[in-house]
Amino acid sequence: MAEEFTPDGLIDTGDEHVLAQLATLYDTIDPVPFGLLDRIDFALAVAELEADIAELTRGELVGVRGEETDSITFTSGSLSLMVTTAASARHVRVDGWVTTPGADVDVVGEGVTRTATADDAGRFSVEGVPRGRAHFVVRREGYRPVITPSIEI
Repeated sequence: MAEEFTPDGLIDTGDEHVLAQLATLYDTIDPVPFGLLDRIDFALAVAELEADIAELTRGELVGVRGEETDSITFTSGSLSLMVTTAASARHVRVDGWVTTPGADVDVVGEGVTRTATADDAGRFSVEGVPRGRAHFVVRREGYRPVITPSIEI
């Protein structure tokens, strides 16, 4: 008589081999679209924050002391955020300006969130952000948060 399957039965090495082959098959014939997980994370973050979305305007590349830099501006109905990134081998320094002095600016990337508070002129700086995909969240007293699209820094 054949052994019956029980829901709490253990998976043996034969089962693991078959599951690995199925995973390889699906990765080959129906791979996860590039950037899908980032888009899902972004959509969930926006829904959670009930935030305004800023639009991206990319500026000219700027060189500073041999570092790789980039200047990017985001705009929303009630806010502008300009950031300049300076990349080293593993990390990025973000220098920025926001239209609301005293705003808290989160740089969210690669599992790390770094926060800075803009000074009286709206300037802020964040060190040690890992290279890779990142987005910004700006929080201001009396306003909904503003979140930017993810960018490669």
